[in-house]
Amino acid sequence: MRLVSLRIALCILAMSLGAQASGQGVATSGSNESTRVVFVCEHGSVKSLVAMAYFNRRAQERGIPYRAVARGTAPEPNVPGPVREGLRTDGFDVSKFAPQLFEASDVDDALLVVSFDQDVGKTVGGRARHLSWDKLPGVLSNFESGRDEIVRHIDELIDELAHSAWP
Repeated sequence: MRLVSLRIALCILAMSLGAQASGQGVATSGSNESTRVVFVCEHGSVKSLVAMAYFNRRAQERGIPYRAVARGTAPEPNVPGPVREGLRTDGFDVSKFAPQLFEASDVDDALLVVSFDQDVGKTVGGRARHLSWDKLPGVLSNFESGRDEIVRHIDELIDELAHSAWP
């Protein structure tokens, strides 16, 4: 999606121009900039879990240092069956995954927060970059369609990170 690429490019430009001094820069951990991406959906076990799984796989395949976590604004206790089975078919074992609540501390060491149809702006509060991937197809109603759209966004994000001045 061009809007996602444009937003990421603008973030990179702002960082290279010293946006850190304005409080809008990337959160840092010690002397190294963070490489953590936080995906947030309502239940922390559907879109954010799919995004986390594919992001981590793609980042590892590309040899870039970024790693993602999944969080929810109202986490469910378990991963829904269609998501668990869809990810299992795709080669991911999420049998031990436990959805977790998105909290302000998740932003403390995050480079980027990506939300799915959730208003997390106050929690992010300018301490990390924030992208909204809203109105994507549902994953529970049609796993393949929802997964494919999330993966398309993930691939664009990974390309931007791989070719950027980010850590």
